[in-house]
Amino acid sequence: MIKVICSPHMWSRFASAFSAWLTASSVLVGMLATSEVSNAQDAAIVKVDSQIDALDPGIKLFLREKMPQGNTRFANDNIVLFLHGATSPSSCDFDLQYKDYSWADWLVKRGYVVYMGDYRNYGGSTREKAMDEPASNNQPVTRSYLALRDVEAFVNHIKRTRGVQRISLIGWSWGAMMAGYYASLHNENVQKLILYAPLYNFNDHTNLGPGSGLQNKRKPMEFNFALGAYRLASEAANTGRWNGEIPVENKDEYRDPAVPAAFWNECLTTDPTSSSRSPASLRAPNGVLEDSFYQATGRPLWNAANIYAPTMVIGGNYDTWSFQEDRAGLMRELVHAPVKHDVLIEDATHFVLFEKKRFTFFEEVLKFLKE
Repeated sequence: MIKVICSPHMWSRFASAFSAWLTASSVLVGMLATSEVSNAQDAAIVKVDSQIDALDPGIKLFLREKMPQGNTRFANDNIVLFLHGATSPSSCDFDLQYKDYSWADWLVKRGYVVYMGDYRNYGGSTREKAMDEPASNNQPVTRSYLALRDVEAFVNHIKRTRGVQRISLIGWSWGAMMAGYYASLHNENVQKLILYAPLYNFNDHTNLGPGSGLQNKRKPMEFNFALGAYRLASEAANTGRWNGEIPVENKDEYRDPAVPAAFWNECLTTDPTSSSRSPASLRAPNGVLEDSFYQATGRPLWNAANIYAPTMVIGGNYDTWSFQEDRAGLMRELVHAPVKHDVLIEDATHFVLFEKKRFTFFEEVLKFLKE
């Protein structure tokens, strides 16, 4: 064994040199990161739409990939998968091509490789036979345990094709429930978990309107099993729900007046039968309504105590799907998450990603991703 003895003077010089090296290294890393972001902001965005195999035979799933042109970096910390909610598919939710409203493009310009996928019976994915029959002929389709298998297919595909071990999940609404459900079973695949507007365990739910099976806040809940396989969603219903959450008479104070129609028009293009009905409408599977009812009435699908990934819970203060009680329940039960953040966006609704506060919201999520 060799023993090295340093004088206090030598040790002081060594410590100073080491400190200077650490500082220079930190500056260099920061410069490289800044350079990457700058290059991403200047680069064109490349979009690739694919049909991948589901875990179940005969089902194909829509998956969109977006990244800066020329990107060669695929790592655990720069890949994000968006998971959509109960009614509309991923492309109009996260990649709305109206002005600067694409959250996907916003993240790509900050150096991320972004994916978004549609569960079965949504958007560009396979629609089962029940979706082409009268809704009353079948029970609710796309139950959460099946959508969970689709999330698994998305993650497996991304890991395999990009050679990474983990990815970050961002789920909105029911997508937040699915992201939490998946993470509770597959922590080894999750880099970071962002639960945007999750329903969790607050019994006084929710604002989906008459006949949904989930009644308005503070009223008893009942589930209507006669709902059938799917429901028809219209722009009027979607915008009406959104209007109901904005607490001022002039809704333009919260959003661009053209956004509701722009959003819904993009959603309608994902359903080839939408124009066959008057008014045009989107077929939306009802499995989410049945499972959300169970989740909100003491029969949870998953438990946040089984999540071991860093987790952010975020929502708007006027959201009537995800209440602050939901998010508080999640924070209490995220006992094994090494990091957990609860962020409330003031003067925002369930649709904050399309509102004037969206950049405040986006920046909070980005800050968590970069921690």
